[in-house]
Amino acid sequence: MQPDTSRRVGQTDLHIPVLGLGTCPLGGVYEAIDEPTARATFEAAWNSGLRLYDTAPWYGLGQAEHRTGRALYEKERGSYVLTTKVGRLLKAPRDRDSFKSVNWAGALPFEHHHVFTYDAIMRSYEDSLQRLGVNQMDGLYIHDLDSGYFRSKEELNARLGDLEKGGYRALEELKRSGEIKAIGAGVNERGMIDRFLDRFDLDVFLIASRYTLLEHDIYFDEVARAGKRGASLVVGGVFSSGILATGPVEGAKYEYGAASDSIIERVRKLTAVAHAHGVSLPAAALQFPLASSVVASVVFGAVKPAEIEANVAHFSAVIPAGFWSDLRAEGLVHPEIPLPEHA
Repeated sequence: MQPDTSRRVGQTDLHIPVLGLGTCPLGGVYEAIDEPTARATFEAAWNSGLRLYDTAPWYGLGQAEHRTGRALYEKERGSYVLTTKVGRLLKAPRDRDSFKSVNWAGALPFEHHHVFTYDAIMRSYEDSLQRLGVNQMDGLYIHDLDSGYFRSKEELNARLGDLEKGGYRALEELKRSGEIKAIGAGVNERGMIDRFLDRFDLDVFLIASRYTLLEHDIYFDEVARAGKRGASLVVGGVFSSGILATGPVEGAKYEYGAASDSIIERVRKLTAVAHAHGVSLPAAALQFPLASSVVASVVFGAVKPAEIEANVAHFSAVIPAGFWSDLRAEGLVHPEIPLPEHA
């Protein structure tokens, strides 16, 4: 499969490439990225044929949206697909002199505020258009509305209530008027797809790290339910925060921290099967999700041109069917999980 192959998003008229660039790392999630490196990374993405770009106000507190906008500024608007997120507003801090972001390296000097009301969604959309330098977005995701950010049940329910009372209506109006083509939610944890589907008719879910070669039990409930409802998935975090890219090396990362012994052991088994077939584990990780018809695209992050070039090559690499069947035989993938041999 080539990166510019496209799939339909839900029941919408939006078709997106099966491989795209996620810009969270270029916002400085791990380390500050200097401007020349960021520009070169975007240039490598474009030259490699990537035409789907996903960003968010949260990434670098506006930094990623500004960088994405500058990278695409001279490109014809219809030649790429652009998605961003709503649910956070950026504001100048009251104490400008002492302000420092604790979440991002090299971030812009803004505070972020989680808000999901009608007015906040509309303002977030307009702010993103200006940071990106475009006058229309292809899709919007409701961002990080989960217990990782809202610890108590009461607080989470209150924010979902804000969506029900007005925030979702704003998204519906934007779609109905043609401002956007698809409404989605970006989720990080099990259970949130169900919670959204209980309340809203979403077109797509951007799911981070929960549907990967390493972890995919979500397929049997939430992924299947989304498909039955006519929604698509875009899969991010396919390397499980790094360990499926690096392999089970010392200091390997899982869930943005040190990988546990059980995770290390499972990745060792995956690596052994990959080596037996001459397969790159990152290539398998990138190609795995798209075996499901529910998945429209995979997005990956990068912070330098070499990472772009390597991942595009991994995505296009030929993987023998025997590799996937051996994963089943080793009990590393459930018999009913779709694999590329059946795609």
